Amino acid sequence: MEKKQEVTTTETVEQKNESQPETHEEVKKEKTYTREEVERIKAHERELIRQEIQKEAEAKKQEAERLAKMDEDQKKSYEIEQANKRALTAESELNAYKLKDEAIKQASEKGVDLDLMQTLDYTKETAESIKSKIEIFERTSKKIHEKAISDYSKEPAPQTGDSFSEKTISECKSYEDFDNYYKKHQKGN
Repeated sequence: MEKKQEVTTTETVEQKNESQPETHEEVKKEKTYTREEVERIKAHERELIRQEIQKEAEAKKQEAERLAKMDEDQKKSYEIEQANKRALTAESELNAYKLKDEAIKQASEKGVDLDLMQTLDYTKETAESIKSKIEIFERTSKKIHEKAISDYSKEPAPQTGDSFSEKTISECKSYEDFDNYYKKHQKGN
């Protein structure tokens, strides 16, 4: 035995009178709803709210996917950037090897000591800077060779034969020196 409760609402209806266009008359009309009708209205409103929430959730989901996709795009752009850096590094190393090879050829043609060429950092050098350094190394090497030749020519001529000076007894430091000294000076004893 279910009691049906009635809900009363008041609606305002405006009616226009054709004879009097500017005069409005308000008529109050009462409408009664049963409990089932109220439940249907509430269910309909809940359905509308649920649909609105679903739309919001779907929009958030799409935004999250977009953000995730942006992260993937950012990851891809980072990977591309890293690949470009590796490619530039590899190209720089290849150019350094080529530059070193050419510099060693030029240095050997000019008579520069190749150990000096090992002191250069070919990854940071240009062909012009290496050329100028090879010229500096060449001038320095020539100066060193000229100095060595002039120092060698200033040395006294080597002595040959018996014309070398004899050691005194105070200059003897080994048994052989003493033995040689006594062999040469036996006559005096």
